[in-house]
Amino acid sequence: MKWLLLFCILMHGNSLWGQFYLNDIIGLKVSQEKYQMMRKSKINKIIGNSIEADGSNTKGFILNQELQIDGKKMTTTIANSSSSPEKITNIYELSKLKRTIVNKSSIETKTEYGYNENGALNKITSTTIDSVQKKTVTETHIWYYQPNGSPSKMIKFGNGMDTLTVELVSDSSGLIIEEYWFKKGKKIETYYYYYSNNQLTDVVRFNIKANRLIPDFVYEYNQQNQLTSMIQISFNGSAVVHWTYTYHSNGLRETETARDKAKNIIAKITYSFERQ
Repeated sequence: MKWLLLFCILMHGNSLWGQFYLNDIIGLKVSQEKYQMMRKSKINKIIGNSIEADGSNTKGFILNQELQIDGKKMTTTIANSSSSPEKITNIYELSKLKRTIVNKSSIETKTEYGYNENGALNKITSTTIDSVQKKTVTETHIWYYQPNGSPSKMIKFGNGMDTLTVELVSDSSGLIIEEYWFKKGKKIETYYYYYSNNQLTDVVRFNIKANRLIPDFVYEYNQQNQLTSMIQISFNGSAVVHWTYTYHSNGLRETETARDKAKNIIAKITYSFERQ
């Protein structure tokens, strides 16, 4: 099924997104909210089922997410007929994500999360080890905050890469509205964030080819503040994917459906769950 890899990336927290505020801060917040909903509803297993455009089940597809009763460990298994199985292990301490371990084939990626005295994310360190290539890659993100709690800056560094400085601008209410990337003192990228009723609605950057601002993402929500629609637009604008979402009564996601420009279904996942 097309875009199955994209679904899996969105499912377990790795990201295709370039924006660091979106990846690190918002991404972790969404992950934590799902974890808390599972614990509140006493859900110990979520099962995903992939459905083809003709209504048949995708052969070889597996998606199982299991949470220990004590809430300290969550294990996700993802597999499909065209690639190696993947296992993601999340470790929680004091109900916060502390460590993620992703194993696929010969590659293991371990990510450690640190928090400041106010409980805000202040450090992410990822280490990827390829046992076949005998290669190790590390990357660290250090986050800084304003007195009001809004993130103000992030420094990214690692082996074999130049240091990147990310500066954030917030409005009077503390919402992040601009993200600037600097490398060796030169600005190399800019993102703009737009909101409605304090909900993120658009993530936008300047497209050189089109000579205008074009969104990377457009979001819509229902009256319960749940995400119901996400439009992803490739940087050159040639590919557009429209995701729509529905939810169970407990707030956990029920379906994810992706359509292309012509509104053809290119991916659909339905979710069920088991209680303790």
